[in-house]
Amino acid sequence: MINREKMENWFYLGIFLIAMLFAFIAVINLYFSIDRLIGIWFEDRYRPIFQALFSLSVLAISLYFIRERLIK
Repeated sequence: MINREKMENWFYLGIFLIAMLFAFIAVINLYFSIDRLIGIWFEDRYRPIFQALFSLSVLAISLYFIRERLIK
């Protein structure tokens, strides 16, 4: 038989996973929206520079969060 604490832990884990899925979808949409904004705001010859800078910043932030989460 499953005790109450174990069931609560599974419930909170499920809620956490659903929240992480929504956050992941939101981040993906944000990434593509900013990519389209770069295409609108900057001239053709400058787009690769800004897209590269944007991608590098996203990579740096992602690596920072991964490193912080794995170390703890």
